[in-house]
Amino acid sequence: MPSRNVLLLPLSSLLLLACAESLPPAPDSRKVEVRVEPGISTAEVARLLRQRGVIDSELEFRFLFWLNGGEGRVRPGRYRFLPGSSEKDVLRALVREAPAFLMVTLPEGLTLNQVADLLAAADICPADEFIAACRDTALLRELGLAGASAEGWLFPETYEFITGSKPKEIVRRLVRQTRAVLTELRPRAATRLSDREVVILASIVEKEALAASERPRIAGVFLNRLNRRLPLQSCATVEYLLPERKQQLSLDDLEIASPYNTYLHSGLPPGPICSPGRAALAAVINPERHDYIFFVARGDGTHIFSRTAAEHDAAVRRARRRS
Repeated sequence: MPSRNVLLLPLSSLLLLACAESLPPAPDSRKVEVRVEPGISTAEVARLLRQRGVIDSELEFRFLFWLNGGEGRVRPGRYRFLPGSSEKDVLRALVREAPAFLMVTLPEGLTLNQVADLLAAADICPADEFIAACRDTALLRELGLAGASAEGWLFPETYEFITGSKPKEIVRRLVRQTRAVLTELRPRAATRLSDREVVILASIVEKEALAASERPRIAGVFLNRLNRRLPLQSCATVEYLLPERKQQLSLDDLEIASPYNTYLHSGLPPGPICSPGRAALAAVINPERHDYIFFVARGDGTHIFSRTAAEHDAAVRRARRRS
């Protein structure tokens, strides 16, 4: 099936008394969010904080800023502070001299390494330590994960984290969120796949489906192929093996010897290829019922779906004429 162009185109306030290594159990509804953009001036920071009710005195904040050499040291981010916080504590958080609460969004479709880089960029935890935690065998057993890492189980959502958090606690939180979403979706399940199989297939759907409306249909295609013992032939699983994403896979790419290469190996790959979001998980749990077994990209983010090889060949030719 399909390759992207060949067959199946996949396509605060600060908790200064709390330990900086722990995660808050839940966001405090009293906190207000303050977005500090890159390159913002001292005066703009002070005005923004005062307008949001975080600090009482712009003048005192700016004086402390100057006194402590804060110019150029403020880190951008989506902070959360308790109203009426002290100017000194807020300043220490902004320059990362004290723990800071930050809102961090993990988008759908990120790999484990990409999540690690995003958390490191926000000063939540070092990337290498997060990756090590995701591969910690004892932690994986504790969380009931059978694979070699937590790849695919780091649920994409917006979280409140505290800078300097323990990587293992973050992994626990993200994996448990995935479990919670699966539990929520399961009562309406039309599939017999296990949770692990759902996450694996949903990770492929996440990468293949560019149009949200097509997720259930694409999930149905892959399930039809699994039921007929046809290889999934997903370009996304091959791209997972490459150091960088390609616009178009080569024939050599499709011959890479790996159990993740779904052109060479039937069934699901050994593990997820990214962290799927709620919509992709829901699409696999409740796929569209049809008899399509092929799809190819139109070039506008949608796909042409086919029931037979002959229909698919014709669809590929139409798609190539449009490109």
